[in-house]
Amino acid sequence: MKRTLLSILTFSVFHFVAVAQTTDYSKVIFSSKIYEYKDTEPRTQELGIDKDLLVDIIDNLGDSLYTKKQQKEIIDKAWLAFSNPKMFDFVYKDFAVKTINNWGQMNSKGELVLEPNPYLTEWTINNDEFPYFQLALSKILKHYSLITYGDDAQSVKSSFNELLITKNINFQDPKDDDWAYSYLETVNSRLAEKGLVALVTKGYYNIIVCKIEKKETLTELFKKIEWDFIQP
Repeated sequence: MKRTLLSILTFSVFHFVAVAQTTDYSKVIFSSKIYEYKDTEPRTQELGIDKDLLVDIIDNLGDSLYTKKQQKEIIDKAWLAFSNPKMFDFVYKDFAVKTINNWGQMNSKGELVLEPNPYLTEWTINNDEFPYFQLALSKILKHYSLITYGDDAQSVKSSFNELLITKNINFQDPKDDDWAYSYLETVNSRLAEKGLVALVTKGYYNIIVCKIEKKETLTELFKKIEWDFIQP
């Protein structure tokens, strides 16, 4: 078991190094505002969260968009982020920092200042596992264009260009009095023609699009990490 884990980590670190070589870090400064990282790991198993949950989510959300091999890559990342944020930041360093919100934004000195352990930081500042699970999964799904965000009608319209499943669909422009949810209702009329539906998180504006027949399954799966998706 230890030998197998070592082999996996060795390959993952090698993969990181290979990918990192394509990224110019000459102007990147790693600096943390965290005085002390949390030294405990999320209680995934204790809370009834297992890898099969992520398998089901990715399979239902990305079955027509990614191959099984590609889905496994997404699942493996998400599971390591859920179960061991510290190890995730080490094994997938390049990936982790590129999912930080300020990735690519230079300061006045032309420097890119990044948190060196972004997922461990999020785990540290969250007192509960479920907000961390939601945030970690949203970052990973966003990277793979399986989730997007829009908090007003215009940003919702543009956000559909970020989703693989809708990037080639033309939507009408929002009306002047539209807001995020009302525009999503209009969008769902268009999506229904293609057998799709857009769901949005309650009280927030994370958006996914899935096949209509997978809507109930996905909403129930996301509820297991206390993430409520509804159809506007």
